[in-house]
Amino acid sequence: MKSHNVSLLSQTKQAAFATLMMAGLTISPLVTAQEAVATIQAVSEGRMMKGQLDGFSNEDKHKQIEKLKLNAKQQIITKKDFVSRDDRIAAYQQGQLSPPDLSVVKPQTMTANTKVTIDRTQVQQAQQSVIGYRDFAIFEAYSRLFDDLDQDGFYQTFSVTFDADVYGYTLNEPANVYAEMYLSRNGGPWEHYYTTDVFTIYGQSEDDDFEVLTTLSQGYQTDFYDVLIDLYEYGYPEVVATLSADESDGLYALALESHDRDVVYEQEIVEEVVIVGGGSLSWGALFLLIAGLFSRRATNGK
Repeated sequence: MKSHNVSLLSQTKQAAFATLMMAGLTISPLVTAQEAVATIQAVSEGRMMKGQLDGFSNEDKHKQIEKLKLNAKQQIITKKDFVSRDDRIAAYQQGQLSPPDLSVVKPQTMTANTKVTIDRTQVQQAQQSVIGYRDFAIFEAYSRLFDDLDQDGFYQTFSVTFDADVYGYTLNEPANVYAEMYLSRNGGPWEHYYTTDVFTIYGQSEDDDFEVLTTLSQGYQTDFYDVLIDLYEYGYPEVVATLSADESDGLYALALESHDRDVVYEQEIVEEVVIVGGGSLSWGALFLLIAGLFSRRATNGK
């Protein structure tokens, strides 16, 4: 009876182990895939620029970068929907993605060279009849790199500044727009990292640049990344203008890595100290040395 119970217990353990193994084989790949997606995180903030006055100044840049890093630590990382560019474009077209909320954005005044004040709501009301019928372009863009703590040539923080234009029916015609920002690692697929707030551009003005400052928090491997900008007109679900590394050198091959890879390792220097004792140990070592010398000479003499 005892041997029967032991055999039964052994079979039960084997069955339970087999069940756990099957569960592990079934669940582990899913968990690993989710974790791989969830660990990718970038924190960004965008600002409208007026002749370089309202952008991120050099003095303010360091403080803003530290603020982004703090925000990254406080955020709960969740799986992002519509990460790929193709998925996001289709989601806008099908109404699965909504544009940024216009009502939460503070009124925007026109640039200094136009001498006219107009808020975003008035812009939206004025252009209801022309949404989707005007031409847009991203005239130029450039990038800057910040924060390379381990000094390996790859940076965890970067900014992208671009100038969007609208070709309307009047001089300095306003348009409410927003941008979707993407990164491509070493020629790979475009993956979304930031959606700007709605901002207002005026014709072909040179004083309405927009700057996006980004810190890659974690999950971005050390490599070269290209940037792509899709411009949307508020209220219109299609991309109205695009600029990428294919057209702009300023968006090409940014040497980037996330904060969790930009780590400074302190090299520990171990000094080996050899202590030679005195007394009988020193005389003993000397005696062995002399004995070996005489032995070698005797062997050579033979």
